[in-house]
Amino acid sequence: MADLQIIRIEDAKALVRVGVPEPERANPQEVRISVTMALANPPAYPEHDRIGATVDYDRILHFIRDDLGAPAHLIETLADRVAGHCLSLSERARWVEVTVKKPSVLSGDGLVSVSIRRER
Repeated sequence: MADLQIIRIEDAKALVRVGVPEPERANPQEVRISVTMALANPPAYPEHDRIGATVDYDRILHFIRDDLGAPAHLIETLADRVAGHCLSLSERARWVEVTVKKPSVLSGDGLVSVSIRRER
């Protein structure tokens, strides 16, 4: 089994239009998105101390904050979009797990979330 480098981004905030009923999609809502991504064959970082040796985390954060695309009915759709983007960033990407949390769904305490995992 190859060595893996695990990258995590926790609870990045995004404002999106998401929800099954049209009135719910009418206004942007906050979602929180977490990413766990595995890269195969990490280099020896003391000799490869540069951004090209890994994935630029800003490209993931920018996508989450600014490029999630058209309004969606399901948070599953948002998770799938993020997963596809993450896998496209590096040939070394082996798998990605994305969790989207939607705090505004439940009244009172709690939130709804979905997690998906995509592999090469």
